[in-house]
Amino acid sequence: MNMRDPYRPGRWGDHPARRIFSLAVLLVGGMGCVRPPTPPETTRGPQAPARAPLPPGSQPLSGELSVFFAASLDQVLAEMKTAFEQAHPGVQVRAEASGSQVAARKVSEYGRTADLVLTADWEVIEALLRPAHAAWNIGFASNEIVLAYRESSRYAAEINADNWPEVLLRKEVRVARLNEDLAPLGYQTLLLWKLAERYYAPLLAGRPLHDALKQRASGNLVRADVLDVLPLLGPEVDYTFTFRSVAQAHHLPFIELPPEINLSDPAQAKRYAQVSTTYHNGTETVQVTGQPIVYGATIPAGAPNAPAAESFLALLLGPTGRKILQGQGFRPLVPARCRGIQAVPPALRPLVEPWPPE
Repeated sequence: MNMRDPYRPGRWGDHPARRIFSLAVLLVGGMGCVRPPTPPETTRGPQAPARAPLPPGSQPLSGELSVFFAASLDQVLAEMKTAFEQAHPGVQVRAEASGSQVAARKVSEYGRTADLVLTADWEVIEALLRPAHAAWNIGFASNEIVLAYRESSRYAAEINADNWPEVLLRKEVRVARLNEDLAPLGYQTLLLWKLAERYYAPLLAGRPLHDALKQRASGNLVRADVLDVLPLLGPEVDYTFTFRSVAQAHHLPFIELPPEINLSDPAQAKRYAQVSTTYHNGTETVQVTGQPIVYGATIPAGAPNAPAAESFLALLLGPTGRKILQGQGFRPLVPARCRGIQAVPPALRPLVEPWPPE
């Protein structure tokens, strides 16, 4: 695999797992997907009241706010950075995009300090940060997996939600995916292939899907994060599985997949849980079971600028953040879910509910 060390700091132009963005180089992507608009935000209870980012009487925020975040949130972080720095001009947001496991391991394994960690699967926080490096974990948004391509992709004119497994198994079709050890979308794609193998059993007529696609999407076609795989579409690759939000933000045509396999629907949780896979965390193997996609957030222990991190997260969980998330193709969870709610800062508690529900 053509990769450099993804855990050390770098510049935005380096390997995607080491990107650092600023307003000068990251422009907010608009909508424009060829598919229907994103469904309204998911409401799981009474909507939390809007709150000011800081409690009344607090001192003005200042300094640097360091955020390690999943690359699929890049457009959200661009908008959040703008909104937060306008509200708190004394704070400079410094954000690094990478795969979620990379973001967590920067803290847990490589000793780097961060004020806020945002992952594309809140189970990454459970597996790599709690309880040694973080006391709580907030699930704030959901997403779904789609099959993205270009108009120039092979068989683009005929592929659809009913025949895509057969099309992708054609020998000339090129498929790319993410590394399951570095990004949740990597192992979530493997889980989706296993679910699809069952769902499309009549079409496949005994042909393996998971193993065949994993063998085909190998070597240099396995990349570190969503921002690294997108440039391959068209010149080198015909199809890739990505988040709906990413496909919309980058104006990619895509195939909507059935809720039985796309990891978006809480009503399908029992079906998702019938499949599992693994990824490697250094020398350890982590087993993951299929479940609906939930993005996670936490403030690591010893965060240098915890007050700013709390305020940023309050903005993300409140009306401003929910509007940004929804505009970028995510489904905000309202109220957000929380594991370890007793340790959550008081300013955030009105915006979350305990999970599992008490």
